[in-house]
Amino acid sequence: MDTENPPSLLYVPSSEIENRISRFQKTMIQEGLDGILLGQNVDLLYFSGTMQPGYLYVPTQGEPVFLVKKNMERAMEESPLNNIVALSSSKEIPSLLSEGNLGPPRTIGMELDVLPAATYLQFRNIFKKTRILDASILIRKCRMFKSPWEIKNMIRAARMLHRMILEVPRLLRAGMMEIELAGHLEALLRREGHQGYIRTRGFNQEMFYGHLLSGPEGSRLSYLDSPSGGKGVGSAFGQGAGLKPIKAHEPISIDLVGCYNGYLADQTRMFSLGDPPSPVKEAYQAVLAIQESIRIKAQPGIPCDQLYFWALEEAKRLGYRTRFMGTGRSQVRYIGHGLGLELDELPVIGEKFDWPLETGMVFALEPKIILPEYGLVGIENTYQMTETGLTPLTTTQEDFQIL
Repeated sequence: MDTENPPSLLYVPSSEIENRISRFQKTMIQEGLDGILLGQNVDLLYFSGTMQPGYLYVPTQGEPVFLVKKNMERAMEESPLNNIVALSSSKEIPSLLSEGNLGPPRTIGMELDVLPAATYLQFRNIFKKTRILDASILIRKCRMFKSPWEIKNMIRAARMLHRMILEVPRLLRAGMMEIELAGHLEALLRREGHQGYIRTRGFNQEMFYGHLLSGPEGSRLSYLDSPSGGKGVGSAFGQGAGLKPIKAHEPISIDLVGCYNGYLADQTRMFSLGDPPSPVKEAYQAVLAIQESIRIKAQPGIPCDQLYFWALEEAKRLGYRTRFMGTGRSQVRYIGHGLGLELDELPVIGEKFDWPLETGMVFALEPKIILPEYGLVGIENTYQMTETGLTPLTTTQEDFQIL
């Protein structure tokens, strides 16, 4: 385990919180908001340094106030904010804001992409004279750009994955179930300080460490918006590793997510016990070629969707267009996704997402090909967008390892 800074002792520096709030307030002014009220766990963590239950009110000017429902001692220990007050009921929020000369706001932003409808209706009643607007895109844009401190955490998450992959040859054997191998690898990550749970923002999108898939099961679709699926252990969590025995000569895709201090790194590497069939080897060379083509072309200013269309063209040139990123109606319309504290952050390297690449963005590229008769073949790495192009945060060797 990386003991330089044990995860239990790592708190978000005050300078991080100050910079985030400052950037956030500039966008709020541009949108004509008086303030934004945050309540989702990850947004609380990002802007306050803690996710103790409550609401964080960020005004367009001045210091934010954190209204804590419980665990006040822990909130004060973890958060560098100055204004932390107790909250007994959400109904108290307008009066508490007024006491701090922060209300009543005329317009307020909330996380309408993740806020339960019942909670939204409750706040409509609490803020009867306030116009409530959706601030989710402002929040996600702010979180899209990663600081050096965040990058450092993501590099450590990538380091976990590297050490995990080095252990696969020692653990992998014919006849063991997918879930058995996954359990061994998850235990390794856990000992490295992995939090276990992989956070996502999308509705009904769930993830537990990631996907470990072997043979034709690797081409099985799931309810997750992902090119990989898997049967899982049953319909209650129908994705990822299942009870299937791992066999010789079949492709084994290990697509697990590292996590250090809340920050993620995503990586896929391929294995087999003995030589895999020639179509598998050829498909792997194709995904490597697609990844390299996109890596070279990704420069600041290039629209995200252009990278996606270039990947489709390359997949077509190589003869895999109909099996690239899924098959039929289940093909996903992206080849990459932003990540940070959540696995589905901005930007999206996909269709209809025409935002330009900018320095400070971090995203995973995951070109994958489905071979129904053989399984999933893919590669995935996490990259940081810099002034000169993409810098990989995941650095494990990319060879298709034949054991």
